[in-house]
Amino acid sequence: MLYRIIITQNGKRKKILHKSNDLKFIKRKYFNVKDKNKVLFSKKTNSYLKTKPVKYELILIKKWESGDIPFIDRDDLGRVVEINDTDNKWTILYKNEYFYEETFTIFDHNKKLTAIDIIKNIVMEKHKTIMIKQVNYIHNKLLIHQDNDFNIILCKCPADSKRLYDILENFCENNKINNILFTGSVGNLNKTDVYKMIIEKTGWSKNKIYRTTTRP
Repeated sequence: MLYRIIITQNGKRKKILHKSNDLKFIKRKYFNVKDKNKVLFSKKTNSYLKTKPVKYELILIKKWESGDIPFIDRDDLGRVVEINDTDNKWTILYKNEYFYEETFTIFDHNKKLTAIDIIKNIVMEKHKTIMIKQVNYIHNKLLIHQDNDFNIILCKCPADSKRLYDILENFCENNKINNILFTGSVGNLNKTDVYKMIIEKTGWSKNKIYRTTTRP
């Protein structure tokens, strides 16, 4: 019997991780991958062609046989549903959500950074003296202010920006880091001044800084 471990993206096969004819071996592989799949900031938005939600799943499947029991799952509304392969090629044995670590574009950086990289290299950047830093966000742009300057982190959408903000704030609270102020979303009264700061730093057009999503 042929078994496969696959990763799907929004219900479509993205890649095959493992193949085997040994059920015991492939089950061990599956649960090993599942248990090691730990990320800090999971990718929930895809910006290919346009910005839209994305969901990945780790699935163990077997070649379909007559009499196979359909896989029981729940839809987005929590309703119980049966999952069948209408082509009678494969049967699902196990299925779990799978997570990819998101990466972020940082203005004036040569490569994208993960949330862990942002904490290590920007939030926790060493200075000769203790420096008060500030973190806030405006739509899909998260700003980290320090040393009379600021970093601009581009997220794919406002929800991702808020999620990254919360992760950084929780990290600082849990580690008792007291020199970083978290001031939330930039209010309407201050948006004009913040947009002006971003334009002066980046040279971006108003059309670009007013975008609330990051597109290709």
